[in-house]
Amino acid sequence: MKMKHSRCLWSFVIGTSFVLRHSSFVLAQSTTEEELKSFKVEPPLHAELVTAEPLVESPCAMAFDEQGRLYVAENRGYPHTTEPPQGRVVLLESTKRDGHYDKSTVFADGLEFPNGVMPWQGGLIVTAAPDILFLKDTKGTGHYDQRRVLLTGFDTTKSTQLRVNCPTLGPDGWIHFAAGLTGGTITSPEHPEKPAVKMTGDIRWNPATGDFENVDGLSQYGLSFDDFDRLFICMNRLPVQHVVLQSDWLRRNPHLAFTQTVQDCNERTVKSGLRGGGDGVRVYPISHNITTADSHAGSFTAACAVKIWRGGALPELYNGCALSCEPTGNLIHADRLIPHGATFAAEGLLEKREILASSDDWCRPVFLTSGPDGALYFCDMYRKIIEHPDYLPEEIRKHSDFDAGKTLGRIWRITTRTPQETARAFQDIQLADSNWGNLTAIRLQAEQRLAQPAGHEHYVDTLRAMLGQSQETDSPAQEHEAAAQKVNVLNELRVEKAVDKTVLLTALGSRMAPVREVGLFCATQGVLESNEVKQGIMALAEDHDARVRFACALVLGMIRDARTAVPLAQIAARDADDRWARAAVFSGITGREIGFASELFSRINADQPGVFDLLGELGVIFGRAALAGKRDAFANESLPFKESTPAALRIAFLAGVAEGANSRLGDNISDALRTAIADSGKIAQEHTAPLESRLRAIVLLKHADWKSAGPALMAVATGKDSFDLRTAAIRAAVTFKDSEIAGELLSAKRWAATPPAERETIIAALLAQPAQVPHVLDAVESGALPANALSATQRTGLSKNKDQAIQERAVKLLGAPASGDRMKAYEAEKVVLTLTPSATHGREVFKTICSTCHRLDREGHQVGPDLLDIRSQPKESILLHIVVPDYEIAPGFAASMVELKDGRVLAGIVISDTPESITLREPLAVEENILRSNIVSLSASEHSLMPPGLEALMSKQDMADLLSFLKGEK
Repeated sequence: MKMKHSRCLWSFVIGTSFVLRHSSFVLAQSTTEEELKSFKVEPPLHAELVTAEPLVESPCAMAFDEQGRLYVAENRGYPHTTEPPQGRVVLLESTKRDGHYDKSTVFADGLEFPNGVMPWQGGLIVTAAPDILFLKDTKGTGHYDQRRVLLTGFDTTKSTQLRVNCPTLGPDGWIHFAAGLTGGTITSPEHPEKPAVKMTGDIRWNPATGDFENVDGLSQYGLSFDDFDRLFICMNRLPVQHVVLQSDWLRRNPHLAFTQTVQDCNERTVKSGLRGGGDGVRVYPISHNITTADSHAGSFTAACAVKIWRGGALPELYNGCALSCEPTGNLIHADRLIPHGATFAAEGLLEKREILASSDDWCRPVFLTSGPDGALYFCDMYRKIIEHPDYLPEEIRKHSDFDAGKTLGRIWRITTRTPQETARAFQDIQLADSNWGNLTAIRLQAEQRLAQPAGHEHYVDTLRAMLGQSQETDSPAQEHEAAAQKVNVLNELRVEKAVDKTVLLTALGSRMAPVREVGLFCATQGVLESNEVKQGIMALAEDHDARVRFACALVLGMIRDARTAVPLAQIAARDADDRWARAAVFSGITGREIGFASELFSRINADQPGVFDLLGELGVIFGRAALAGKRDAFANESLPFKESTPAALRIAFLAGVAEGANSRLGDNISDALRTAIADSGKIAQEHTAPLESRLRAIVLLKHADWKSAGPALMAVATGKDSFDLRTAAIRAAVTFKDSEIAGELLSAKRWAATPPAERETIIAALLAQPAQVPHVLDAVESGALPANALSATQRTGLSKNKDQAIQERAVKLLGAPASGDRMKAYEAEKVVLTLTPSATHGREVFKTICSTCHRLDREGHQVGPDLLDIRSQPKESILLHIVVPDYEIAPGFAASMVELKDGRVLAGIVISDTPESITLREPLAVEENILRSNIVSLSASEHSLMPPGLEALMSKQDMADLLSFLKGEK
């Protein structure tokens, strides 16, 4: 069943569904005084009103200029598209210069949903899809009179929430924009000679050249750099994501299977208890609002506006933390960022509480920034319903007032400063907060550089002198500030194209790890030919800081020198348990694989954390390289280990080689490989062996012959090991064509004793292998396998199998799929609405019919949308969606069929799509990352993954009972 669910920017409904369940609560707007009283702010902080309606309406983004004036984007038309467009940007001024804004001027109006502003060259950059605009007031009227379209082509066909946003000056001198999830084909009206760019993620624009390009990361709303150039973004359920690297680095090695560039930093502590996702990041709201998705309760559902706090009028505790808004929970959250290898882990800063939480259900924090006084400012869109209609069931839309509050809006600040201290910062901007002032100074310097491209020699000399100055520090905070200043200097030199050998060696030799890290990335500007620089870079392979080693690995891959095999192996061995470090190393070993691998095998042992992943991934690279070069992947000269290498390590590597080469090992194999296969059979069944070692052994057995591999695989598959081991063995065993496999797994005696979850795994694994499909039908025909063991989706897939004989046999044994007029079927099925239902039995019907792809009340697997919000709909509407599954498909839940080179045909939902691979979520919430090079065909359907005709699998009473359970009846 496909119903809408909360998967959006400011996603939440407090309309009909809320009133139905919480009719005792009065959802009325509050005055600013009443709202202020609703705030629970973490001491010693306090909240102050900055401005409110009628001076500002529906504020969704803001930015201070160098005079302390405040530009605010107003999303006044949200959520509906209107003619003429209602979006505006207002310029707010504090006439008393005390930080309270009492004058509002409409700077620009008639805009399409403006959602991002950034002061630039005396004007303003505004994101208002389909355009990114530059607007400037040259006459001093307060209203723009100059308008340029910097970039255009951003998608406007989807939700008005999901659009390009958050213009941000990056340390690279480019202006970065969050994608908003929609994309588009981007062009520059000012530079028609530049080729169009099909947007695949976030984007950046060079104001000096007019160039624009995709960058890695796909932020829904907001992005933020920290003091050391690291970029953080967010998604609706994830308040902090770290863009660890750009995919250009990974593409250096065509045989590297790793394609990820973004780390989800938060631990998902709100557990669904189910495989396949659904876990969330905990928040602690104090309002009455509830989420419309079962799996979202008590967790982020609309994280937005991530901001790395770089110091100011908050306690030092917050410095370096990630702050983010959760408008559905009426709160602002703070996460501590903890270094974790090449990236970071995020954990809640405050124990079971938030930096700010409101009991006012209309309070909607949606954007964060810092001000001249060092305070944290936030836009409060102040709406009754913040959810977009596209993400609500049709029945709820009919009764929801999406306009309630659209003329309201507040801006607040959170600070430790007194009103007098705040006023002093605004009265004399030279006294402004140093961090806000530094960022503003960097922007002004970038503007000056653009206005005067030449004649910066004195400025460059000053920067070089500053970089070389030693700074004594007495505390971690001072050390951080000193490192941030050095990094700013390095970035300025990089933008000025003034990084030379002296600058680089100074940075690489710094006692401050962030300076060494940024210095390594500065080395990419063309000074790698110096032997002294090469030596300085290679020496950092043994740095005590993991981020420095990570950057070192990336840069070492640019150096064409055989000596780099040793430092690359040093990093790989030391950081084997860090997937990002492994990827950085492997991205740069092209052309020196054997030397690197030989060096690596001399440095590792089977007890090291991550060593099996390290060797497995390395093996895949060897196998794919051999496949591309049409070479024997297992030739002795290709194997970098020695006879004395422990069996578990050899097996981990060889399993990767076999996976990469995608080959079945024949009889004509070397003695070393034959020994490894025999060892794999033993290790796979050895209960005391590490889990990772046993799993790698199973992978190698999958590529051997059945005589060698079968006994061990079936012993594990039918034994009493962990579910993960049995599943791996089952999936490996069914890749062989021997009929005895299906017969053993589907025997009546064994089937009766097989747990439900494992039954689903067995059927799904067998049906994914074309050679095994006839054996499944044999089991159904013999009565060993009940026909109802196959889900409706699986039945439909068999009835449409490309093998005509399979089609006919499936229809004969399992029945024909539903056909004809589905609306007529719906009308005929309405009789169930007159029956007396049993919700208890309905739960059992749900588990049998629906739980393969849906979940409700902790039952099932999360493949299709969460169904908690279905309970606010009438039974007639729910029945319609069951009988006519294509009536309304939730965005992102159409089915896809994937045919693979190994013969498998998979059906599921594409949840991730990159140029190198896709991630498919199949029924049972099994996720599989598939390289595009292994795909024969990928076809997206306009139909729901849920097949029509589910009503044929139930009696009328079953359907009545199911509807009762879905409604939450007792």
